[in-house]
Amino acid sequence: MAPDERANKDVCPVCGTQLPEEPGVRRCPRCGARAIAWRPEQPLDEPVVLFNARLAGIMAGVFTSMLALLVLGYRFPLPWGVALITLALPVAGYVVFGTVAQKVPASWRTQYLAGVLALDAGLLTAVFVSVMGLTSPTALLVIVAVVCALSWRHIARAVASSQRKEQ
Repeated sequence: MAPDERANKDVCPVCGTQLPEEPGVRRCPRCGARAIAWRPEQPLDEPVVLFNARLAGIMAGVFTSMLALLVLGYRFPLPWGVALITLALPVAGYVVFGTVAQKVPASWRTQYLAGVLALDAGLLTAVFVSVMGLTSPTALLVIVAVVCALSWRHIARAVASSQRKEQ
């Protein structure tokens, strides 16, 4: 049962036992489950997610362009074709991430935004590592995946806590 589906807030969310009316009750006396009152999560507004997803898409395109230039060994002056592709990737990120953000259901907006921001964190880390000399595409993809996986939960928690402070 989700926290916002409970009819009575003074009932244990796990076993249904009536909780004591003491203000310091943190655990259910019967099963030991957390008895702290949960607030229902309100989904983020679509304009907030859309703006942030588009901005994150632009940054993902920039980071991907930088990674590609570093991995492929391009130096200035860039050939025209490479320069156009490099300039097109941030625009493509804007369009793709913005389109997906409009199609995401309200209950998944927080997770989508956290995933997009975690992807940017992974790409930024990969750019740092590639500037230091690692240019293996497989290793850079692993770095992006690991940083995404490690940072997603922290970013999701930060997005949710910032949402609670606004209410």
